[in-house]
Amino acid sequence: MQLSSLKALPSRPRLPARHLSPGLIACAVATLLVLPVARADPASPLSLDEALRLASDRSAQIAAQRSAIDSAQQASVSARQLPDPKLFFGVENLPVNTSESFSFTQDFMTMRKIGLMQDFPRSEKRDLKGKLAEQVAAREQSMLGDVQLALRRDVAGAWIERYFAQRMASVVDEQIAEVQLQADAMQAGLASGKTQPAELLAVQLNLQALQDKRADFDKQGTRVKVMLSRWLGDAAARPLAPFALPAVPTDRGALADHLVHHPHLQSLEHQVQAAQADASLAQASVKPDWSLEFAYAQRGPSFSNMISVQVTVDLPLFRHNRQNRDIASKVALIEQARDLKEEALRQHLSEEQAAWVDWDSATARLQRFDDSLLPLSHERTQAALAAYRGGRSDLAPVLQARRDELDIKLQSVQLAADQARAYAQLLYFLPEAIQ
Repeated sequence: MQLSSLKALPSRPRLPARHLSPGLIACAVATLLVLPVARADPASPLSLDEALRLASDRSAQIAAQRSAIDSAQQASVSARQLPDPKLFFGVENLPVNTSESFSFTQDFMTMRKIGLMQDFPRSEKRDLKGKLAEQVAAREQSMLGDVQLALRRDVAGAWIERYFAQRMASVVDEQIAEVQLQADAMQAGLASGKTQPAELLAVQLNLQALQDKRADFDKQGTRVKVMLSRWLGDAAARPLAPFALPAVPTDRGALADHLVHHPHLQSLEHQVQAAQADASLAQASVKPDWSLEFAYAQRGPSFSNMISVQVTVDLPLFRHNRQNRDIASKVALIEQARDLKEEALRQHLSEEQAAWVDWDSATARLQRFDDSLLPLSHERTQAALAAYRGGRSDLAPVLQARRDELDIKLQSVQLAADQARAYAQLLYFLPEAIQ
């Protein structure tokens, strides 16, 4: 709301001056100052850090993983509890013929019975079930960390792609503006005979090629913007803030130790421990469980009522093709979990080292471009242009020098993008070391 719009509002009765306290006036002034700023927020530049924060806040995958954690934690509590008791009731020894047929009171053996039964799994088994559920919950917790890091990597990669697509488009825009000025000047000189038609056509062809390259970079930026909208929603359409790579560690001797504590590898370690708990549970299955049953039986009025107590014990007699097979199956799953963890560790080490190779190569080449290639290409263009203006050369060397300079500038931006992509990968593998 602007101050000018306040004048158009219908007038209201003025309050006596004694009611306009300093606090009320301060609140009104603060409101007027804040409203325009708040309205400008949607168009404010979107930094990489803000994009990562927004993506984390909006992620349905993170919310789903938190639900999985809650589910596993709830299951870890119930796993240690006794089964629910069972209620049973019915009629026993009901006669079906003679004069006493279907009588509940005539025959002394007829009883209306009600009772409770409770299974008592061994406490060792219940404890192992609880440990298994706890490891599953810990695995889900570690997977949450992996989901968060993967999200940061993907969002950072997409943000970086859009940022450098815009950088490349800006480089081409500079060339387009310069070539357009030259084309306009040559068009004016065409009538006086100072410019040959072939030279003007060559410049116009170069201009069209630059505009096509610009359109390609626009397409890349728009495509990545659509990808970003998956994580950021409407914020993906905001302009991007300037970006500078943070410092990365130079001593990498101990960086591999970080991978051991990576959430993905931690989740696989919890999977190994869960498989071990499951195997221990299978081994405990050879020990019998038992159950207790208590019943009350009511007979006819001429006969006494009765109670009964009964204990039931499992008899694991056929272990060879039952319990032993289950144990062997669970032990094999332990080996599978260990092998999967080892393979994941090797993959992480390989991908991390590849990211460092990309980082080092891009950094060294980018330094070479800044120190020599970019200045030399610019000097070559200026020299070719001076020779053409002095009549010592034709237009072809100028156009070639400009194309080469543009290619070198685009390569420089591409190297900066490669360096930033390597940073996004390292952000996943070594988040604590490079932040």
